[in-house]
Amino acid sequence: MKTLFTFIIGVLPFLSQAQEIPADRTAKAIYVEALGSGLGLSINFDTRFQKGRLDGLGIRGGIGGISASASDGTTSASIGVLSLPILVNYVVGNSRASFEAGGGLTLFRASASGTDAVNGDLSFHGTSVFGAFNLGLRLQPKRTGAHFRLYWNPIIANNRFQASWFGLSLGVGFK
Repeated sequence: MKTLFTFIIGVLPFLSQAQEIPADRTAKAIYVEALGSGLGLSINFDTRFQKGRLDGLGIRGGIGGISASASDGTTSASIGVLSLPILVNYVVGNSRASFEAGGGLTLFRASASGTDAVNGDLSFHGTSVFGAFNLGLRLQPKRTGAHFRLYWNPIIANNRFQASWFGLSLGVGFK
């Protein structure tokens, strides 16, 4: 067991680095993102525009959201948000560990409803767009394997810059 663990931690990363991306294919990734520009949880697809490279200009798009509800017997409330993030990004460094910077828009649709003894039924539905940016670390395979991102994700919403937002992504990269 100790030998298997040593092999996985010590040897596999070097084997995946030795494999080069095919010149006739673009680097792609599918990943789940927590927080970030998709708000709650989102599933995203990312691709580079230039074939045979892990770096350079690319685009990502996804779908996500979050929902919650609560009740105390006389009062209840629920909220749901659907998000569609679309960002252009640039990756610096044609290697497994790279720097990523990007920006774009997230379209979201929010619905909220509630009931209380005094006001009865209440509801709200709305659609909006906010600006999203990202700066951070990107760990990606040369061919197929784990894809990881950790980044700072400031947003512009309601004419305010909100700097305290971060994102974490985990998925699979492939060519």
